[in-house]
Amino acid sequence: VPNVRSHFGSSQLDNYPPIRALVGRCNLGDRPPRLSIVGARPAAAAARRMKGVNNEGSNTDRMQAFQMSKAKAGGDSFRHEDVDLMVCTDLIDQSRTMALNGSSDHATLLEVLAANPEDKALASDADPQLLLKVFFKEKVNLSFVELRFNRPPALQEGEEDEPDMYGKPRLVKLFVNRSDMNFDDVDEFEPVAQHVVSSDEATESRFLCVGHRFQRVESLTVFIEEAADGEAKRSFINRLSIVGHQAKSYHAEYK
Repeated sequence: VPNVRSHFGSSQLDNYPPIRALVGRCNLGDRPPRLSIVGARPAAAAARRMKGVNNEGSNTDRMQAFQMSKAKAGGDSFRHEDVDLMVCTDLIDQSRTMALNGSSDHATLLEVLAANPEDKALASDADPQLLLKVFFKEKVNLSFVELRFNRPPALQEGEEDEPDMYGKPRLVKLFVNRSDMNFDDVDEFEPVAQHVVSSDEATESRFLCVGHRFQRVESLTVFIEEAADGEAKRSFINRLSIVGHQAKSYHAEYK
């Protein structure tokens, strides 16, 4: 106790009642006492605890941010929007897209793939059959394909006496990834879809593209095999709309 008093001083013991009470209760002898003030926390231990709390909170924030960014990245990779591939994207390879047996007196295939508010007509030439071949720059997933045929082309000079020269399609077939197909071998391949326009008032034909056959498509061939009017010498369409989205690339680089 005398050593404690000499260490702290009497005035300091008087100012700290907890220490004075502790000194009074303990028989310390000549050794300096090990004092512990109730409610006090060692600075190093407190710093370690505070450091742990801060790190834990920081790590939690980082983990949450990582999970959110991962979820967002995963959602973006699977999100897509079906659009008209000619009007809204650059996925159609216009340099390779063509119409076989198309008349040069009327609209081209690219013109009827576009919005075409003027209703220009793409017409066949030698007979009612048309083979429309559309190529894509990247693989695409198709949602639907629609043909519109609401306005036949104007009669050319010499056709005035044949008002039924142009007829809308009756039998339409779709083929995918048959880039080399022509009129000579259309009967050798099975179409992925076909539609018969049976109504005389119909002005459009829509194919819903359901199933794996319409996934990861590199080319689409639309074959107009027959005209609705058996007397028509040529067939026509005003619009070819191909709706879908770019297929996911399995070779994409992940950052």
